[in-house]
Amino acid sequence: MATTRGEGSFVPSLRTLSYYAVMLGLCLGLPSSAASRCKRKPVIFNFGDSNSDTGGFSAGLGINFTLPAGRAFFHEATGRLCDGRLTIDFLCESLNTSFLSPYLESLGPNFSNGANFAVAGAATIPRYQPFSLGVQLRQFLLFRSRSPLLLSRGHANLVGEDGFADALYTIDIGQNDLVIQFTTLPYSQVIGNILVFVEEIRFAIWSIYQSGGKNFWVHNTGPLGCLPNLLVTTAHDASDIDELGCLRSHNDAAREFNRRLQSLCEELRCQMKNATIVYIDVFAIKYDLIANHVEHGFENPLMACCGNGGPPYNYNPNITCGRSGYTVCNEASRHVNWDGVHYTEAANSFVATRILSSNYSTPPVAFDFFCNV
Repeated sequence: MATTRGEGSFVPSLRTLSYYAVMLGLCLGLPSSAASRCKRKPVIFNFGDSNSDTGGFSAGLGINFTLPAGRAFFHEATGRLCDGRLTIDFLCESLNTSFLSPYLESLGPNFSNGANFAVAGAATIPRYQPFSLGVQLRQFLLFRSRSPLLLSRGHANLVGEDGFADALYTIDIGQNDLVIQFTTLPYSQVIGNILVFVEEIRFAIWSIYQSGGKNFWVHNTGPLGCLPNLLVTTAHDASDIDELGCLRSHNDAAREFNRRLQSLCEELRCQMKNATIVYIDVFAIKYDLIANHVEHGFENPLMACCGNGGPPYNYNPNITCGRSGYTVCNEASRHVNWDGVHYTEAANSFVATRILSSNYSTPPVAFDFFCNV
């Protein structure tokens, strides 16, 4: 792997970030899966962690990320833990709308097409710890109550009353909950606590629904057992390694979380009148990418592009991407993993393309359904 060396500002590890932070037919009718251009201005409100954080952590904590973060597309660091665009960025591009401004960004934000409440390191619990899902929810409810009033007073770049009702509410969280649990608890207890995480997501969706939201897009969590960061820092033996070289216990926990999250979506789909709740199997997309990486044009799926240590993982918790001594690959377009935790822009593009196909969605509706009804 060709590499270059450099130095940059501190990029926190996942663990550091974590602490900062059958039924379908019985329910309501669902929109068509046929793709079409938006008939009205798309508005998106996103909730989540670093997988969809477009700069909230950087703005909120005053951490100045530097290159090589952002090098592939923006050619400068933007607060994204990636070499370029995230999956949420590609989804916004598919609607011909601007990237989402972080809610915490005070320097020139534009909230006319929604806002991004996601913050790196966020989890569902504890509810009142910044920037948990519960805190993101309260930030949204404040934004929801203030925006129409401020618009009436002449402020620009905000969302009006109709925009909130017609918006898409995207949720992508849960990975950090599982990672944090595994640092101190055995597998059985981690599995036993999953219901608590899912109930926090239920609370968030219900709260948004009660405030007038009716369109929800829920991503499950990916195969965290395949992250170089965890493969290096988690004590394990050969029995815990699956056929792809990933941590079986962590991936099994992710599958159980996803099973319960899908069940939640099925329950809410029948309980919420006139609401559409779409569940996205991101785990299946990412697992396929890793399992069939050669077919998809990638190499070394368990090895970080930016890090230290070389094969097989190029991850060193003491010399992470951006710290003095790191190395970075020349062609991240062939790498799945960027920094040991987060995916490259190329991998995010792959994920977004599969999401937009509707083949991994339940129900199988097009991503732009909410701006075409």
